[in-house]
Order: sequence, then C-alpha cells, then structure tokens
Amino acid sequence: MSAMKDIPFRSAEQLGSVIRLKRKEQGLSQSALAERLGVERKWVIRLEAGNPKAEFALVLKALERVGIRLFLRAAERPARKNRPEPSRLDEVFARLQRRDVK
Repeated sequence: MSAMKDIPFRSAEQLGSVIRLKRKEQGLSQSALAERLGVERKWVIRLEAGNPKAEFALVLKALERVGIRLFLRAAERPARKNRPEPSRLDEVFARLQRRDVK
C-alpha cells in the first residue's frame, strides 16, 4: 500500500489517476470495481480518465470502495479590508459540524 498524504486535487484527471492507483494497489480490475459500484466498466474507464461530469454520488462511492477518504476545506483567500458577510453556506457547514461532534 502506498502512503498517501493530503493531496489537493486541482482537476478531475488528478482524482481519476489516484483512483486508478488505489484500485490497482488493491488488485481490483476495472470490471470488479464497476461491479462493486453497480455501473458499467466504461463508467470506471471514464472516471479514471478524468471525466469532469461523473455523478458526484458515484465518485464518492468509488473513493470509498478504493479506500480514499475525502475532506473538504475552504480555499484560503487573501485578506480584505472589508470582510464580507458570512454566507448561508457558512451557517450550514457550522450546523453540520456541530452534529458531527455529538
């Protein structure tokens, strides 16, 4: 098994490459992964090639099946003089984090 560190993905191609690497490390064929995901082998081929239009729920399922945990982190922004009002998304994320702590 490779020792993977936190990797910021900048493209669908990078994500696909990591999924391919982990699939191969586990000795899974594209067909076997497709079967576990309930999709056709062509879907796995396109995912590993960097399909930017892949269904997000299936991408998450593929990541789970090959043992990759996904963490989302807001991108850092340069400091501004006038700080904008928090968005409703900030409120939603804060509420979700409070639920995870319980």
